[in-house]
Amino acid sequence: MGSIRLKVLSAGACLASLSIATASGAPQTAHRRPKAIQAPSKKPASMRSLETHSVESVDVRGGSTSANGVTNTTPGGGLMLRQTAARSQSTMTRDYIAKQSPATNVNALLNALPGVVSGSNSPIGDPSHDTVNVRGLTQAELGYEMEGAPLQDPVNFNVFSSDMVDTDNVSSIALTQGSSDIGAPFYSAVGGQVSVQRVQPGAKPGGLVDLSYGSRALRREFIRLESGEIGHSGVRSYASFSDTRSDPLRGLGFARRDHVDAMATKSWGDNNYVHAVFGWNDSLGTAQRYPTLAQYQAYGYNYGWDRKYSPEDTGYYQLHYSKRRDVLASLPTHLTLMHDGNESLTLDTTPYFVWDNGTYGGGENLSVTNSYQGTIAIPYLDTPNPVNGTQTAVSSDNERENSAGLTTAIAWNTAQNTLRFGYWYAYLDHSELESFSPLNLQGGAANLFGQYPIMVDGQVLSGYNINFKQQTNALFLEDQFHALNDRLNITAGFREVMISRSATNNIPGALFKAGGNYATPLPRFSASYKITKNDQIFLNATTGFHAPASEEVYIQLWDPTGRGRPTMTGNTNLKSEYAIGEELGYRHYGLLNATFTLFNYNLTNHQITSSGYVNSQLITQPLNIGGETIRGAQAEFGLRPWHHISPYLSFQYLHTELGNNYATGGDYLPTKGKEMVQSPKYSGSVGLSYDDGHFFGTVMGDYVGKQYSTFMNDQSIPGYAIANVAVGYRFQNYGFLKHPQIQLSINNISNDQYLSGVYGFAGSARARTGVYGTAIAASSPSYMVGAERMFVATITTGF
Repeated sequence: MGSIRLKVLSAGACLASLSIATASGAPQTAHRRPKAIQAPSKKPASMRSLETHSVESVDVRGGSTSANGVTNTTPGGGLMLRQTAARSQSTMTRDYIAKQSPATNVNALLNALPGVVSGSNSPIGDPSHDTVNVRGLTQAELGYEMEGAPLQDPVNFNVFSSDMVDTDNVSSIALTQGSSDIGAPFYSAVGGQVSVQRVQPGAKPGGLVDLSYGSRALRREFIRLESGEIGHSGVRSYASFSDTRSDPLRGLGFARRDHVDAMATKSWGDNNYVHAVFGWNDSLGTAQRYPTLAQYQAYGYNYGWDRKYSPEDTGYYQLHYSKRRDVLASLPTHLTLMHDGNESLTLDTTPYFVWDNGTYGGGENLSVTNSYQGTIAIPYLDTPNPVNGTQTAVSSDNERENSAGLTTAIAWNTAQNTLRFGYWYAYLDHSELESFSPLNLQGGAANLFGQYPIMVDGQVLSGYNINFKQQTNALFLEDQFHALNDRLNITAGFREVMISRSATNNIPGALFKAGGNYATPLPRFSASYKITKNDQIFLNATTGFHAPASEEVYIQLWDPTGRGRPTMTGNTNLKSEYAIGEELGYRHYGLLNATFTLFNYNLTNHQITSSGYVNSQLITQPLNIGGETIRGAQAEFGLRPWHHISPYLSFQYLHTELGNNYATGGDYLPTKGKEMVQSPKYSGSVGLSYDDGHFFGTVMGDYVGKQYSTFMNDQSIPGYAIANVAVGYRFQNYGFLKHPQIQLSINNISNDQYLSGVYGFAGSARARTGVYGTAIAASSPSYMVGAERMFVATITTGF
């Protein structure tokens, strides 16, 4: 199945005035907010804790000497924004984001934060797939949101972060390791939450321009136009457009991406505001090829798709592509319904809509006389260019998805207590059709994107014709108690998530209809205590669940070459993953900032999604590996800017242990007690930032230890260390140009060749005998290949 699922979204200009917020139960932000949104100090702390999702507001004025929002106020070079939430959380601001290549993406930026292991093919935002693990839990077990809207596929949980947002428009990225907001619009976030905050529209007209050029024929142009306040209406807005072109970082082909972000905001009265958010993305590019270990050892960075076509060659590079178009719209709104002294009633609501249309290509050889439409044999496949009884075709997975939802929360605030009740409803409609277009003798297709498919008796030749629907209802109740002048905060909450799914597959002989219903109670408790104004301890106990991933769980997958039998059978009995987690942490803020966290998780029915090739087509499949225990510790250190210097250090120790033997091949592999795949024991980052207002530079080094790729721990990739560097200079204003600057970014400065992560997992890399004596064949994991050295030069100016 064309199996790469994308739910792409979007995401703006920090100038002279910056509001840095410290979150409680929500991500922190570092961006300008309209003055009317600033919470007056006379309000009770319980009310302030919910307004703009923040507890503390600190105005930083006059500190910016940059056009792109750098203020040099965040410790650790922009990686250690002050936190007060009773849970592990890390936030990067414009002080870090703006000094990276603007062609990067959210997942690549996350790699600097504690607990994160990012495996990416490319640092420049092409349509390649990337992965993120947090505390040994995969990207599919994270929840991504931006301005109240979910950023990932509600069923497959894939995130293609290159399509989310232009990083020029991101004010902050917050990572909550191991838990999520109780009212967040997703249910898969067993491993944590990633919250992307946009830059807010400015009070004055203006804009920002970026021009980037670099290795692999990279060319990127970005422009943002800001309206300023429109008349005296209180309405501010901006719109941006970017265009990116490049060759892939490895192999043949190309990458193209066009992206639009837009936002308007209106604030009034007693902290009332509404944000209108819009995003559009259009991308097309050659898909990467993921090697096995043997293929990588034989060919290294030269392993990829074939340059020249010959009949029956399904590895020809032009057959393998990813084409996507996505639209996002959301309307986050905050209203103060009543405010009387120390009491208030507030309402937060966010309607959102996400539309996605994608086509993913692969290659396949079809038999002219021995092909099938489901269980029905095709006597003769009438195609134009068969060779030796075989017609080579491009296989196109065409999908279309609409997802709409509404989150609502009402809060009763008093001097010492905040009681919140919320509801989330979401509806998903997903359709997907596989088709085949015949190639000519030169390897060209009438249309690569499946618009002129092979027909059989008036129907499209296909292996699946899916219609999938899902409804989600979630309720939560949370109470937060404040005491001892807000030094002690205790929060208890309960969430119930109810999911209903229905799937049909209109293929002859296939199981036509299946589905599933899931309901899971999710209690949680947290507490924090401020020992001093700069020292805090916290405790967090949480639960989470992960419904079975992928619509393939409910249907059979067929193939014209399958001799009338399904090539993959769904498992409607697959159970939801459930997790119980605990954290104990300490924070200190001052000139030197430090955080320490111990964590423990126990998971049942742990699910991961694996990928591999069948007939040169990429297939994804959810796997249930049973129980798992995760324990570890993480630490983070950062210096407040001192003599223009800000160092940063993060570290994680991770211990994982599988609790069950792995079912495969009609038997079980003895995996109990083995380590989890893609879960290095040691990982960390070290960085140094210098910025005197004109000269600036950063260096960030990442280390990732050995990662297993099989559940039997008999194949792994070695640890690696990679360093990225950026240097630049800001000029004074020149005419209408505001703080123009030049910057050079270098990724993988030592040009190391390495495998950056595991893409497709396997039970065992060697043939084995199962627990009950069955012979179990060996299988080969596939891997992400890290990018070679990459230069990106950028010219930036405000106006």
